[in-house]
Amino acid sequence: MSQYVPADFAPPVSIQRMRNISLIVGVSFSALAGIGAYQKLDLFLHSWLFAFMFWLGLTLGSLALLMLQYVSGGNWGRLGRRIWEAAAGNWWLMLLCWVPIALGMKLIYPWAHMTHDEAVKSLGADKVNIYLNHDWFIYRGIIYFAGWALLYFFLKNWSKKEEAGQTTPAKFVLVQNVSGFGIVFYAASITFASIDWTMSLYPQWWSTVWGMQTMVGQVLTTFCFTICLLVKLAQVEPVNRVFKTHHLHDFGKLMFTFVVLWAYLSFSQWIIIWSGNMLSEIRWYLMRLAHGWQYFGTALIFVHFVFPFALLLSRNLKRHGRRVVLIALLVLFMRLVDLFWLTAPNFYPGTSAGLNDFHLMDAAMYVVCPIAMGGIWLFLFYWRLGQRSLMPVNDPGFAEMMEAKHG
Repeated sequence: MSQYVPADFAPPVSIQRMRNISLIVGVSFSALAGIGAYQKLDLFLHSWLFAFMFWLGLTLGSLALLMLQYVSGGNWGRLGRRIWEAAAGNWWLMLLCWVPIALGMKLIYPWAHMTHDEAVKSLGADKVNIYLNHDWFIYRGIIYFAGWALLYFFLKNWSKKEEAGQTTPAKFVLVQNVSGFGIVFYAASITFASIDWTMSLYPQWWSTVWGMQTMVGQVLTTFCFTICLLVKLAQVEPVNRVFKTHHLHDFGKLMFTFVVLWAYLSFSQWIIIWSGNMLSEIRWYLMRLAHGWQYFGTALIFVHFVFPFALLLSRNLKRHGRRVVLIALLVLFMRLVDLFWLTAPNFYPGTSAGLNDFHLMDAAMYVVCPIAMGGIWLFLFYWRLGQRSLMPVNDPGFAEMMEAKHG
């Protein structure tokens, strides 16, 4: 039994300050996004999808890490649990953000505005009748969010019971089993969701690692966010009593691992498709290797992989809070660049298009929508984070973790 109580790790006042700033930013940029939607609805929906995929990644990456921590244990996971619980609780906000995408699918997805005969001729009868049609797009989305919500509510209720001292180590097996199932459901659901929401922007193209690449990107986004927040909170009570240098080192190694895994999957996808040299497959890459899009691809190679990889090889750097945060912020920004590179070129097709058709209004909307959605997301996140203790003091391994630190 832990000698600590939840009140020992009450949230600092700085969380309330960050919550208020997030609300002001979110409301202000939401107004700008609304003006943009009124003037050019299709552009708004394109940029909204881009923003949605980033913030959905942070939400679901948190849910995945929360379940992984319950299954595997580890002190690094106990430190991040409250952060991931607060982030995963924004599933309903992401559901609301998905509604405009579902209602405006004809302005986003090429298969959605085709007639049935046109779609069958272009994509094939099986793909259209079984998968790429309006009804099943909606039904699958509802199933995804329902499953994520059920997993979140189970883990949330367990966490509250644990904090109240109403659980025992013997009962911990239940949450481990449910989390194990949840990880499998997450992997399956995000695979199909990524096909629905991003791959089908170019329905003639496919990739067998698309779902895994999406999962790795989401978890990497979550690790970067967690590092930034923990280092900031560790400057004041109560987190500074728990978060130590070796924990930062652990998170740095995990960020390094997922940077490498993202690069491996991205390169594997490229080399397999390029070596196959099938016109139906390489067109997706040809679109991104010309007309200005190639600069984003080059930046992803060097700034998303080579530069962080080289820096994170250093053990000392991974134990330096400010430097690790700077790298995490850089990778977070490159996650946005990656999602932009994956989605935006589909909206500017043709041999003479590309960035030549990307005007000031386009750039503004691709900046405004992520900030608008992110401001509201962070407001709700900080509000939820400020409601409970920042550490799971009644976790079966928490007392041992604290004793090891003091020793």
